[in-house]
Amino acid sequence: MTRVTTITSKGQVTVPKEVRDALGLRPHDKVRIPVENGHAVLRKAYPSLRDIVGSLPPLGMPIEEAIAQAKEERAERLMARMRRS
Repeated sequence: MTRVTTITSKGQVTVPKEVRDALGLRPHDKVRIPVENGHAVLRKAYPSLRDIVGSLPPLGMPIEEAIAQAKEERAERLMARMRRS
C-alpha cells in the first residue's frame, strides 16, 4: 500500500486512514520513524520499560519467575495467532 500526503509548513504530516488502520494506530499513539537506507519507515511505537516503570504494583514474585511467565504467555499468544491464520 502506498499513499501520498503533504508536509505542512510546520513539518506535520497527516497519516492517511488506510495506513493508520493497517498499523493499528489510534489517536495519541506514538510512532517511530527510523531512517533505513535513505528511507523513512513509519512504525507504531510501544512504551519502553522505562516509560512504564512504577505504573504497576510490585509483582510479589522473583523477577526471573515474572520474566519466565511473560515469555510463556507470549508464546501462547503467538501459537493462538498462528492457529487462527
